[in-house]
Amino acid sequence: MDPKNRIIIAAIMFALTILGVGAGIRLAQLDEKARIDAATEKKRLAESTISGYGYPILKPDEEFLAKQPPEKKPVPQPAAKPAQPADPDGITAEAYLVGDILSGRIYFEKSPDKVVPFASMSKLITALVATDLYDSAAKITITAEETLVPPDASGLKAGESLTVKELLYPLLMNSSNVAGEALASSSNRMQFLKLMSDYSWELGMPESHLADPTGLSPSNSGTARGFFGMARYLHNKRPDILAITRIATTSIASTTEHSYHLFSSIHPFVDDPGFLGGKTGRTNEALETMLTILKVDEHPTAFIVLRSRNRARDTLILIQKLTGASF
Repeated sequence: MDPKNRIIIAAIMFALTILGVGAGIRLAQLDEKARIDAATEKKRLAESTISGYGYPILKPDEEFLAKQPPEKKPVPQPAAKPAQPADPDGITAEAYLVGDILSGRIYFEKSPDKVVPFASMSKLITALVATDLYDSAAKITITAEETLVPPDASGLKAGESLTVKELLYPLLMNSSNVAGEALASSSNRMQFLKLMSDYSWELGMPESHLADPTGLSPSNSGTARGFFGMARYLHNKRPDILAITRIATTSIASTTEHSYHLFSSIHPFVDDPGFLGGKTGRTNEALETMLTILKVDEHPTAFIVLRSRNRARDTLILIQKLTGASF
């Protein structure tokens, strides 16, 4: 081979060697950079994930958050009241009293001075005031406004005229709210209510409050001890009122002034041969209330239950507790 050609070929080979080495170095540099970049990215992702589960932490949208309503702080709730221990006798009434009418002796009582609503037992005081304030034969005409009360079984209607004595039957037997309003509003209603409050004080019910003549108001309230005083007064001084509460059924004939009406007692003990009188009541606030006067071993005995879940059953339990009888 021509020496000149050898020199050219050697030069070319040397150049290729130099280029190869440079390319290798460059590839190595690129590979190292890719490796570094990959490690950096991996570290960045690892630092930007939630608990290592691989979910990227996103930057909050400040504009979106600014439009959201402020977070409501939880309202602290009052601690739950401890459950009241069950009555050992199974009586549901929150307050009760059993006592001898004549001697005043108390046999059993529970929270006798606790002031609670007593609902339609108020109508006993309404009857006392009405019979003292009006002549029993006085006529009272029922107005449309006086019928705007919860309905009852009396069937009394606006425009009817009845005597005071006739209105006492639905008042005390059917527990008529219409009759109560008619009696109180026939003169001066505010004055009538004041007299009811005055009577309650005189009867030994100083804790009592009376806001209406029917007992629909939850403000009509008093104590079991106070109603024991009322029971003693009715038995000893006003047997005419108790006599009406003992009637199971009565009626008044139709006249030009009023329609025919049949009035029936709603007291659960009205058919008991020993029943001497009483009154019931029921509202959402008062629950069930009841005064029952029974002859027990020839002794007139008052059974008063207030805020009861079952007034008839509670009274039966108290009767059994007093007499030892089973029902």
